This record gives sequence, structure tokens and C-alpha cells, in this order.
Amino acid sequence: MSEHWEIYADWNPWHGCTKISPGCKYCYVYRQDEMYGSMVSSSECRKTGNFYLPIKRKRDKSWKIESGKIVFTCFTSDFLLKDADPWRPECWEMIKRRSDLHFYFFTKRIDRFMECIPEDWDDGYDNVIVGCTVENQEMADYRLPIFLSLPIRHKSIIASPLITALDLTPYLDATIEEVSVGGESGVDARPCDYDWILALREQCVARDIPFRFHQTGARFIKDGKMYYVKRCYQLSQAHKANIDYRIGKYLVPGTVRYEWKESDYHD
Repeated sequence: MSEHWEIYADWNPWHGCTKISPGCKYCYVYRQDEMYGSMVSSSECRKTGNFYLPIKRKRDKSWKIESGKIVFTCFTSDFLLKDADPWRPECWEMIKRRSDLHFYFFTKRIDRFMECIPEDWDDGYDNVIVGCTVENQEMADYRLPIFLSLPIRHKSIIASPLITALDLTPYLDATIEEVSVGGESGVDARPCDYDWILALREQCVARDIPFRFHQTGARFIKDGKMYYVKRCYQLSQAHKANIDYRIGKYLVPGTVRYEWKESDYHD
């Protein structure tokens, strides 16, 4: 992703999150807070200084986040976190105002979605992409039926941190625009087996759904051998595997944002 980083932006309107499922055990937000010596508990949600970033302007009156960007939203928390309920309506207003951007958030709280949307949501804002995160079969079987039933225009399944083999076949319908898969980072990371990755790719190819292998994780098993992958190489090593399917040159599925030429795809 880094070679095309100019099309992306980050927006974390709040920080801090409570752990709710096995995938949260070694949460990177908690690790980063510990590394930087945060004096506030990682489970305590608080607004950040960037809360109004989407509508901030430069001195020349242009937007700080330029038109056309894909905005990774709330990646140091969960956009559907209950603690943030008082602040979210204002975020929806900013998202609606900046219809020239695409806002992309992941959530482990998809069961709260209908409680958290604005009154004019209808069948969804066209500039919002929602990724439902699943880490094992139990969470997939609980969250994904809910996800499929929701009025969301752009849906992604995020199988990360992948800590077991997964069968997503029952949930790969035409509404899913991408499945993105990755292992767990951190010194205590649980192993991710390449066979699990390949099995998910096969499931996606069978349904002609874009697939992306975005991260190896820190402990990566291939051909029965465990590899310890440094954090700085976990994304690049996944990319070198060259197993993405129907993913464009900007590492997003064409249905999400751009009208790709056939030559933009590799499989």
C-alpha cells in the first residue's frame, strides 16, 4: 500500500477501546499505548485533537484532507463503540458533508450498527465502506449473518487477526466487495498458517470476490515451518506472496472506489 499512500488518509476522532472477543487479546492499540507510555488506560475512550479533521482547512482554504482520498476511520478504536455514542452523530455530519471522500471503518461491533446510524441513512451513504472483522469461525458465524442483513452499500469482510482456519463460503454473496486477510502482529502474536490464507483465497475465487492478503503477522507458518516476521516486513512479505485476486493497483477492490481497466487487475 505504501507506494500509493497518497490516496489514503487517517482519521481517528476518538482513541481507546474495550476488548470484546478473542481477536482483541493482543490489540495493537493497547501495545502502542504501552510502548509510548500513555498515562490513560487504553480501555478509556476519549476524543482526539483530530476530531474535526475532515472539515479542517489549510491556510489557502483548501481541505486538509484532499478530495478523492480513502479515509481510514477510527483505527485506534471502534467506530461503533458504545462509549462514543454521544460524539458519533457529529462524525456522520462530517462524513455526509465530505461526500468527495470515502470513509472506511472496521468494526467488531456490527451488532450495534442499526443503533448507530443517522436518520437519513436509508440504504447507506455511498461514501462509507464498512469492514466487519472476524477472527475465528465462532465470530464469523455470529457477526456475518448480521452484516449481510444490514443496509450498507459497500461491505468488506476483514479476517484479521486470523487465528484459526475459516469457512466464509456461506457469507460470500454479491454484496461483499472484498475479503482482506491478515495475521496477528506483536511479540505475543498467535500463529497464522498460510494454508488458512490459501483456503480463504480459494473460497473467494470460487465466488469471484476480490481477495487481499494484507499482512503475514509476526508468527507465520508455511509448509509446516514457523517463521518469525519483523513488523516492518509483515505487509511487504504478504504482498510478495502475489496471491491477491481482483485487487487493483491501489490495493482496493474496483467496486469500492475506482473504475479499473482490465490491466489494473492481477490474479
